[in-house]
Amino acid sequence: MRAFLVHLPLFAGLGAAEIGRLAEGTTRRRLRAGEILFRQGEPSSGMHAVVHGRVALIVRGARGRERVSDILGAGRSFGEAIMFLEKPYIVSAKAVSDALVLHVAKETIFAELERNARFARRVIAALSAKLEATVRELESYALGSGSRRFAAWLLHASRAGAAGSTTLTLPASKKAVASKLNLSAEHLSRILRELTEEGLLQVNGRTLKITDVARLRRWSEEAKET
Repeated sequence: MRAFLVHLPLFAGLGAAEIGRLAEGTTRRRLRAGEILFRQGEPSSGMHAVVHGRVALIVRGARGRERVSDILGAGRSFGEAIMFLEKPYIVSAKAVSDALVLHVAKETIFAELERNARFARRVIAALSAKLEATVRELESYALGSGSRRFAAWLLHASRAGAAGSTTLTLPASKKAVASKLNLSAEHLSRILRELTEEGLLQVNGRTLKITDVARLRRWSEEAKET
């Protein structure tokens, strides 16, 4: 547990004593695929981090419609901002595969913040970096057409280099990925067919191969509104 905590961006650079105190306030939660970790509207009791598996954050709208806002894999943490605001969760968290999740109690984190000014600065920096990444992600998804949004997500999710080919596995079902990008499952299927016909993508279930990263990037920049 300590070895995992020290590699979280929020806790990077902390000493053994500090990590030890945080570990004392940390518990494990094993989830089966489809199991709910917490629900929107429940009180926040701390922050979470995914050790292995994947967890979807789901927003329920006023009319009861659900949308996936993010899909988190190993090494990702979540719930920090709402914990500091001391407000109820604004999303639900649901395992999309079997998963192991850590929960760090907010009382433990708050106590360490009061004890350690260096930790407080680290928390501010980590949350600022997460906010910047979110803004950049939203910018890339606000490119207009569904095809461009999916291409931008694909390039980001694959962490593809400047050229060559690369392969990735969708972190969740196609329906969940479509929801995250504000697309219908049918629209995403059409986009996958389009990219396959263009020779930009090879699809095998949830495994996608980008045949030419540079060409897909150019295509995404040139794609028109659909």
